[in-house]
Amino acid sequence: MGVEVFSLINEILPVMEDFLLKGTKKTPTVFLKKDGTFVFSGTSMPEDAANYYFNIMDWLSDYFRSPADSTHIKISFRYLNSASSSMIYKIFHLMNRLPITGRSSVNCTWTMEEDDQQMFDFYNQIKEMASNIQFTSHAVYKIEEKDFV
Repeated sequence: MGVEVFSLINEILPVMEDFLLKGTKKTPTVFLKKDGTFVFSGTSMPEDAANYYFNIMDWLSDYFRSPADSTHIKISFRYLNSASSSMIYKIFHLMNRLPITGRSSVNCTWTMEEDDQQMFDFYNQIKEMASNIQFTSHAVYKIEEKDFV
């Protein structure tokens, strides 16, 4: 009977798996690990940003239910279009609520190109809105492929 109950629980509450989307010329690399390490990098200008980010938001909602003790978000975008910026804003809005639960601290390391004023302004907007997240920024001359994961 114990095995049957365990099987039923696993059907109701499936075990989380890590989530990986490999980037293309128009879409970012996204690696979400159940250990609390999240990476968003590259270029984000998908044809349909809401559709592209749907599974990411879904995974993050599941993670929110049973997070790691510490969550670290690493951002290194070369470019974000306005639709992608809106989705990233929504992701940080969700993640900003996590420390309030007391179940996970959240910090973010954001790498941006030193001459990218738009990205710097967007970073500051996110940082202001997501006041429960500890932010660190790094300016580099150019974001390279090796910076993506």
